[in-house]
Amino acid sequence: MLPPPTEETIAALGRIPAAQYLITTAYGEVRDGRLVERVQQCGTSPPMLLVAMEKGHPLSPLIRDSRTFALSLLDPNERLLQRVFGPDRRIGEDPFLTYPHKVGLMGAPIVTRATAWFDCEVVRHLDMETNFELYVGVVHAAGAGSAPAQRLNAALNLTRTPEGRLKRPRLAPDRAPAAESPADRPRSGATSAAARTGGAARTRSK
Repeated sequence: MLPPPTEETIAALGRIPAAQYLITTAYGEVRDGRLVERVQQCGTSPPMLLVAMEKGHPLSPLIRDSRTFALSLLDPNERLLQRVFGPDRRIGEDPFLTYPHKVGLMGAPIVTRATAWFDCEVVRHLDMETNFELYVGVVHAAGAGSAPAQRLNAALNLTRTPEGRLKRPRLAPDRAPAAESPADRPRSGATSAAARTGGAARTRSK
């Protein structure tokens, strides 16, 4: 049995490029997904993807029985998916009821708000002697997602910067005369007293 990894080994492994993906599948009436980071191309003719997923997730038996999964490459600024499919959601809830998606050729749900998506059929499942298991899928279909969150976050970040605030269009002030300006309205205190004083002076002059 190998000794536990050292801090240097963990730091070196952390330098291997990774991205955030959402892996999804469906079997019967049950569908689910989880966030993964370890995805790699392992073939081009036919195209294949290798996914390393931590063991013990309820998604594993669904992939085993359906023999299919879909991968969606997420925008780094995407926050809603992290809440919907993150570790804090309760098991048994259908996360796709509140998130836009479509059904792939192989039957797995594919979220459309992503940078890219891949619809895969499982051709290999490797149960390694580690805390991760491996899935190899042949890609039957792929495409680019809409990823509106990327454009929205870019716009929000632009308006937060000083340069963005200077470029923001400002509405021209409405210079049309109002029906009754507050300055033209008589004041109940000083104005009424002045009116009474003026009235009394005019009475004495008579």
